[in-house]
Order: sequence, then structure tokens, then C-alpha cells
Amino acid sequence: MAQQVFISYASADKAVADHVCTALEAAGVSCWIAPRNIEPGTDYPAAIVEGVNAARVLVLILSGQAAASPHILTEVGHAFNGRKRIIPFRLSSEVLPADLEYFLSMTQWLDASDGATEQNLKRLTEATLDALADKPALRESPARRRRAKWLAALIPALAVAAAALVYWKSPKPPATSPPPPASAAVIAVPAAPSQPKPWANPADGQTYVWIAPGTFTMGCSAGDSECKDNEKPAHPVAIHQGFWLGQTEVTIAAYRKFAAQHGRKSPAGDGALPVTEVTWAGAKEYCAAVGGRLPTEAEWEYAARGGSSQQYYGVLGEIGWYAANSEGASHAVGKKQPNAFGLYDMLGNVAEWVLDRYYNKYDLDAPATGSGIDLPLAGNAIATARGGFWDSDAASVRVSHRWAREKDDADGSLGFRCASDRT
Repeated sequence: MAQQVFISYASADKAVADHVCTALEAAGVSCWIAPRNIEPGTDYPAAIVEGVNAARVLVLILSGQAAASPHILTEVGHAFNGRKRIIPFRLSSEVLPADLEYFLSMTQWLDASDGATEQNLKRLTEATLDALADKPALRESPARRRRAKWLAALIPALAVAAAALVYWKSPKPPATSPPPPASAAVIAVPAAPSQPKPWANPADGQTYVWIAPGTFTMGCSAGDSECKDNEKPAHPVAIHQGFWLGQTEVTIAAYRKFAAQHGRKSPAGDGALPVTEVTWAGAKEYCAAVGGRLPTEAEWEYAARGGSSQQYYGVLGEIGWYAANSEGASHAVGKKQPNAFGLYDMLGNVAEWVLDRYYNKYDLDAPATGSGIDLPLAGNAIATARGGFWDSDAASVRVSHRWAREKDDADGSLGFRCASDRT
């Protein structure tokens, strides 16, 4: 029999989760909680997804550890997509990552900063019973949210009042001249530069999106327990120049145009699939032929993250094709959800060549962009691929995962996308 409530928690909060489970079941609410409800020999991730899908309500034990966990993000994302009621039992007041905040922005909040006290458990039980009875949620946001909303409403009013005071205290111009719009001078905010629109490269028909310059932390994501030594040390990187990047991996249809013009073998298969079986040099040649280049490894990770600091830029099953959902093959590009930059399939589907030579540890003094990038040109040099592919496990499609590949490799797991510096 399916349990009514799925309890989502980080391992560090197991004691609180057990108290919550006991309190809810004492009130007659059946709960699904790991590892208790996972049968021996069952695939753990599949059991989690089944538990979320079967429950009507997800109770989230929300702490700093939970907020940093990609597994919690995945569970909450599945509940959100399944239109389940989500009740965060908030143990700390830390600012949430943007992706988790998105899933929880319209939910009922229960502030439990003093822990799983009898009173807090009673409030949680009442809220859960109301949710199971389909009663409307009473938004009980943390105090900091109320203060933030109050300040957000107050600041514009103060700005207008200050503008009026400046105007009335300032000398007035002659009556024949209209008074200057003093308030506009005080509160006007310069318009942000407009984001360039995506453009279609006439050379191959591929769409490119603009990646604005910025900074990010490259390498192992905070709280990611799956990181290997070659993803370390995590380090700040500045992308000083914006660039264009293919919205999708280069497709078979696009590569056929190149092949016809340059006497290369035309690939078979559905034109919407990503092209594979192209070496690092072949990918570099293609990008140059269409007026672009391969992205550097830093540019690739910066673009793939899309502003996220987590190990995935969304719920993995919703953003990428990998071993758990690909059925052993690549898929047409652009069928999963894009990241915040509008890029598709940055994780999974096919791994993507990047420009840099592979080293098993980051050199913090090496350039991240520009002409100083170390290329895998020597006979014994290894190239780098990123993003994982259709048969990768979840750990191998994390955004910081790095893959050392011989630059002459050409198989069904490897594809690429191009960057462009057009102005």
C-alpha cells in the first residue's frame, strides 16, 4: 500500500526525520522514509523516485545540508513536477540556492529553527493532515521573508519621499520655465543592456545563444560527495569576454552540410540526433569551417552551469539523457529542459569535446580562455570531453565531471558544440 507522505532529508538530519516520521505515524499518517522503506536488493534511486511518485505529500526536512544536496533537489523536483504538496520543515534560515527556491517559492513553510519540538511537530502534523484533506495551504513564511517584503515595499516609497524633499528644498527656476522632473533624477534606474537574441548560423543552420561574461567557481561543486581528484581544486574563474555557444550539440543534419561542402563522409541517421564519431581534430575543423571554434573547458563549464553552483543545473531526469532514462541510445537534441542560459543537453545525450588538453588536476595559473589554452597536440597528449553521455551513470553527468579521451577517439558517445566570437 502506498504511503501518504514521503519524508525527504539529508543524512545529517536523520534524527529529526525519524522524529517527524514517528509523530506523523502516531497521527495515523503513513510515511515513506529511507532506508526503512527500501527493500533489500532494490535499486536505490529507482526506489526513491517510486516513493515520491506514490506519495501525496512531500515533507522536506530543510537544513543547510539539505539545501546543498543534489539528491534533495532531485526529490523535491520530482514532487514539484508531480504536483505534490510540499511542506518544508525549516530548521535553519540560510538563503536557499536559486534552483531549490524555485521549487519551494509557492509552498507552505513551517519555521522549526528550534528543532523538532513537540509544538513544531504538532504544527507539522496539522499542516500535513490539512494537505492530505486538500485544504488550502496557509503560507507561513519565515520572518526574514516578511521583513524582506516589507523592506521591498518601503524602499521605493522612501525614494519617492526623498525625491520630493529634494525638489521642495531646492531653489525654484523662474516661473516662465517648467520645473525639472527632480524625482526622476533621484529614482531612475538605468536600463540593463538587452540580451542579444539567438541567431542561426547560415553555414550549418545551428542556433547560437549569447553567453555574457561573468565569474564562477570551476570544479567540484560545494557539498558534492561524488567529486574525483581531477575535479579539484575548485577555483574562481573569470570569463572576461562574452561569446556565442551552440544552443544544442551539432546535429547530423548540420554536419551533413559541412560534409557535402568539404568532401567528408556524410553520417547516416536521423538528422535531429547529435553527430558522433568525430575526433577532437575533426570537431575543431568543423567549428572553424562554420566560423567558430571549440569552447574552452572553462567556457563550457561556465555555460553549462547557467549560474547554478550545484552539481546539476536542474532535476537530472528532466534535463539530460543518461543511463537511467536513455534506453541505451542518444536522442534528438533539445527534447529536455534547457538551463538558465537556454542551452540544451549540456549534461548527458553525448559527451562534448572541449578545446583544452587534459590534465589530472587543475593548474590554477593556466589561462581559462584566449590564445594561451594548452591544446592536446603532442603525440602523447590527451584531450578533454565534458558532460557525460547517454550511457553514463548519474555521477558521470555532473557538471564538474571531466573525461580524459584520446584525441583520435571517435565513437557513439562523443559529440560537440561550437562557440563563436562574432560581434
